[in-house]
Amino acid sequence: MDNFEEFGRRIDEEVSRLKNINNFEDFGRRVDEELKRVKTFVKEDVAPETEKRTSQFLREVSEKIAEAAAWIEARNAARTEKESQKTPPQS
Repeated sequence: MDNFEEFGRRIDEEVSRLKNINNFEDFGRRVDEELKRVKTFVKEDVAPETEKRTSQFLREVSEKIAEAAAWIEARNAARTEKESQKTPPQS
């Protein structure tokens, strides 16, 4: 079964469930069930992948910051060396 057929089947199932809701109490129960399902999905599927990508991003940013700090330090060292060569030592 391809994705489109699967999607159509799931839509049909959801419409059937909605037709069975007769009052607000049933509607409330259905909302509670769906919220639990969404919470579980986020906790088990979305959060781990998000954490993995976030940690990878932070590592990459950390490397770039370290490179930038090294560049600034090298620039500062070169500037300091250049200035020390300009001024003769005082006695």
